[in-house]
Amino acid sequence: MFTALPDTDTFLPGCYADPRFSPAEGTWKDKKTLIKMCSPVLPTCTPCPFRAQCIRQVQPHPRRFDGVCGGRLWLDGQVIATADGADDEDLPLPGKARTVCGTTAGVAEHQNRGEQQCSVCADFTCAEAERAAAEAENAELSVAA
Repeated sequence: MFTALPDTDTFLPGCYADPRFSPAEGTWKDKKTLIKMCSPVLPTCTPCPFRAQCIRQVQPHPRRFDGVCGGRLWLDGQVIATADGADDEDLPLPGKARTVCGTTAGVAEHQNRGEQQCSVCADFTCAEAERAAAEAENAELSVAA
């Protein structure tokens, strides 16, 4: 839900000035508590058109942010949950290529940094999905025979 500032046409996202999206330090003690506090508000981000702008403004990874930003729940600057319908296109583009790109570790590094996958890691992810599907199909054929 979006609201307009009084006497203006400036619209704000539903999270504006809501402390549940970024709980103050000391109000939670561990990952489980943060998830319990923030999970109820995470769906607010699903229809929000400001997710990418939110991530650019807050810069959750470099600032080691804890809370909800851009349709994701962050802990110490790393994504620990994502709202249904949030798109990876909202995330910033990856930095320079890493030596681990094109591997499971490379895919995980992009996710940990809260960024889109590079083309090498995206290709690796697609290849892994195809390989897993082929293995599952072969397993079904072996059981049926």
